[in-house]
Amino acid sequence: MSFIHIRPNWQLPETLATSETAYFNRRRFLKNLAGVGFGIAATSCYGRPLTAQGSETFDGTLGDPLPNVRTNPAFTDAGRPVTEQRFASRYNNFYEFGLTKNIWENAQNLPTEPWKLEIAGLVKNPKTYDLNDLYTKFPLEERIYRFRCVEAWAMVVPWLGFPMRKLLEDVEPTSAAKFVRFESFYDEAITEGPAVSFSNLPWPYHEGLR
Repeated sequence: MSFIHIRPNWQLPETLATSETAYFNRRRFLKNLAGVGFGIAATSCYGRPLTAQGSETFDGTLGDPLPNVRTNPAFTDAGRPVTEQRFASRYNNFYEFGLTKNIWENAQNLPTEPWKLEIAGLVKNPKTYDLNDLYTKFPLEERIYRFRCVEAWAMVVPWLGFPMRKLLEDVEPTSAAKFVRFESFYDEAITEGPAVSFSNLPWPYHEGLR
């Protein structure tokens, strides 16, 4: 009996991945991340196939190095090469801006400055941070992560940030706190959503972490 394997349109072939050196201009990823618009969010099963597109927005320039960013040695090997930036930055999900994978086209009006993070609720020190607060208050580290989507596609990407426990230690949750509730960005004047009108998802979208 013969067997013919038909590659699904979401499967990323190895030829579309590049070596780690394409991303390893260290300590410059954060500036580039701001241009991308905060990357990968909730998933959708209605995206278009991955296609190699032009460079209307991203020219591959990562900007100036950031000082005092260390590489976490426990997260330097994802088992495969880092995904090329032109694919990782253009194949994303963000329900608030549509159901396609080309979210970068729909999110051009998304303001990334000023960008505020508010922490309130059962904490001793409720605070509102901007990006500069986060950069300067918490030591940044670089990790390499293998991201796997529930849609059965994956990519290997650099991650630049700090452990969430550092943020929680700064606001000091009370003894009554049991969960961390995350609420996403949502602005009807900018977004095109809720794009998933057939679902019962709350808007703005929120999740809980115990």
